[in-house]
Amino acid sequence: MQRIVLVLCLTIAFIHPNLSAIVYAEEPAQTLQSLLAEAHDAQSRRDFNAAARFYRRAVEIDPSIPELWANLGLMYHESGKPAEAIRSFKEAIRLNPSLFVPQLFLGIEYLASKNPGAAIPFLEKAEKLNPNDLQAALNLGKAYSLSNHADRAVDVFSIAARLAPNNGNAWLSLGMAYLQQVENDARLMTSTYNHSPYVSLRTAESFADEGKLGDAENAYTVAIGYASPVPCAHAEFGITLLREKKIAEAREQFETETRSGSHCGLSFLGIAVADAAEGHPDVALKAITSIAADDSGFIQSELHLFHDALAADQARSLADLARKDQSGVDLSIDLGSVVDQALLSNMFPSAGIDESGTPETTTAPSPTDAEALFVKGKYGACDQILKGALEKLDSAEEQLLASCSFYTGDFLTTSMVAERQKANPATIARGLYWETKADQQLAVATLTHAGEIDADSPRMHLLLGDIFRQKRRWDEAESEYRKAVALDPKSRAARLSLAIVLFSELKTDETLDIDRSILVEDPDDPEANLLAGEVLVQQNLYVQAEPYLSKCRNLKPEFLPRLHALLGQVYASTNRIPAAISEYKSGLSSDVDGSIHFQLARLYQKSGDKIAADETFRESQRLRQNWDDRAHIALEQNSTDLSHQ
Repeated sequence: MQRIVLVLCLTIAFIHPNLSAIVYAEEPAQTLQSLLAEAHDAQSRRDFNAAARFYRRAVEIDPSIPELWANLGLMYHESGKPAEAIRSFKEAIRLNPSLFVPQLFLGIEYLASKNPGAAIPFLEKAEKLNPNDLQAALNLGKAYSLSNHADRAVDVFSIAARLAPNNGNAWLSLGMAYLQQVENDARLMTSTYNHSPYVSLRTAESFADEGKLGDAENAYTVAIGYASPVPCAHAEFGITLLREKKIAEAREQFETETRSGSHCGLSFLGIAVADAAEGHPDVALKAITSIAADDSGFIQSELHLFHDALAADQARSLADLARKDQSGVDLSIDLGSVVDQALLSNMFPSAGIDESGTPETTTAPSPTDAEALFVKGKYGACDQILKGALEKLDSAEEQLLASCSFYTGDFLTTSMVAERQKANPATIARGLYWETKADQQLAVATLTHAGEIDADSPRMHLLLGDIFRQKRRWDEAESEYRKAVALDPKSRAARLSLAIVLFSELKTDETLDIDRSILVEDPDDPEANLLAGEVLVQQNLYVQAEPYLSKCRNLKPEFLPRLHALLGQVYASTNRIPAAISEYKSGLSSDVDGSIHFQLARLYQKSGDKIAADETFRESQRLRQNWDDRAHIALEQNSTDLSHQ
């Protein structure tokens, strides 16, 4: 793309009207025309330094031609001289603000110098001057992302994906922007709206997504404890209980949801899966088929929530039965394949990418009709009625559309509704909830599509590794990270991620080797220092660990509790009791098994604070019991699955 731009700029410079009207005096026997010819020749040889010299002499002869300044800036850009390039592009823009190239490349230079805020105005101008230029869209999206404007980044990367539908980088960038938006919303939810029932429910859903079923159960207990729980909270709790093999308790939650009048389709789907779990696949299939007949999109988008609710042989039996018997119902999907993918496949659930946008409507929507369709589980039809008039909907109608669009798999519409809800102070928590859910699904869809286009991209393997690591699928995460490192051996992100997974697999020697290679390149890398400190603390090498941990103060906030817990261990081992107590207290939020509370309680004992020690020991025992219960359930589930293989 850059080479094409260079040639275009040269063409503009050669035909500038001043050149045909004025004959310049030669400066060392060279006219402006001959300097441009020399510059063009040097550029064709990729001798950008020489080309820059010729353009510099050209602008000295006539500094009023903006294209000459633009070309000079491009030569500096290609020569790796950002300061000179920036000055030249600014002069070109001063002379003619409507030139596309200097606006674009000035933005690129600011991006390269890690100043996205300065880059944005120039890249916005470039994108307006040429809305069909892929590089303008990609770089503007990058600038928005680096400036933490994820919503704007999503919009621009969506344009890039439409401009180049086969460009894997455009789809990958779009997926990452969706994830950034999810992270931003989640941070706002937990910091500002943590008392909202929507935030409690989203917390529970996040634990469930990560496979932390014990934590999810506790969080769902909070979510359903509100006077008016969020619709589907009981049903989602039931799904977690099903995954824990607590079928009777799960049924109670599904029935409670049904009695609430929320018309949540997940409760009916949950009852069907519970039937399959109790050995009645024929009964389950009849119910699932009926649900699919009302809305196939609902089955495709939501059945994966029950992925580990059935033993492998039960899921396989249900899928086989679905392939053989459609009960005379004409479905728009292959139900057997949908069941197989949702309940048996190890792949991530896929979501469609709908770029058709919001349809126009010539008649006013009928919310009454839409609500009737929602009650019947016909979410797709409800979605179609309402989304064409999104701008005209009131708050209640927006909420109805959010539910209908999400449960039929139209996540783009859900995200658009959520943006409107976020703009209303009365519904902002609800909007954050729906946006995190929808954008997470859109991220999966776009990243999956990017992987199909560019399967061997290092960034794609790194991203897949991150997702596998979040799901605690260590072997698969390690495999993806190794692929990323093989393709890009200099990638610090890939190497650090690989080292973290290796540490999770107790491969500490290789972990330290990789981590130390990163610290040789950047001794102040906070995450690499944290990992080194973690490994050394695990090996009881507290004195050696402390220098690494002392360099971790610039960690991301989510890692700070773990840092405090590690420092607590270091200080306790070196008899700095008050400092150790302070650090342990700051790290309690990272305690998942009661071990940090236990160590803190022992320090309280040492310092003579019996009341604090007893209270902390009790909390340690509670956390430990929860941990043991989750481990026992997981062991039973694994044993059951193995016995059926």
